[in-house]
Amino acid sequence: MTANAMLWAPEAEAPAAPAAPAEGDEYEAVEGLDRAGIECTRAFEAVAAKKTASDYAHIVWAYGVLWSLFAIYGVMLWRRGQRLRGDVQALRARLDAKK
Repeated sequence: MTANAMLWAPEAEAPAAPAAPAEGDEYEAVEGLDRAGIECTRAFEAVAAKKTASDYAHIVWAYGVLWSLFAIYGVMLWRRGQRLRGDVQALRARLDAKK
């Protein structure tokens, strides 16, 4: 059986009844997990962790691109505001000159 099949295949047998907790014991016995399943899960988690760790450079670049786009948009808005403010001042000057 492949590692994928072991991890995702439903159990063929019915689950056993839960064990009664021991008196004064904080921990319960784990049932339904075997050593091979646990090792398979750990192997998959290690592969996923390695892939996630190697993808951090792409995430940093993506955030850098987004921040630069926002900064460019902010500069464009600021320049537009300056231009509009100049236009309004010119119109006010023309109106004041006609009075």
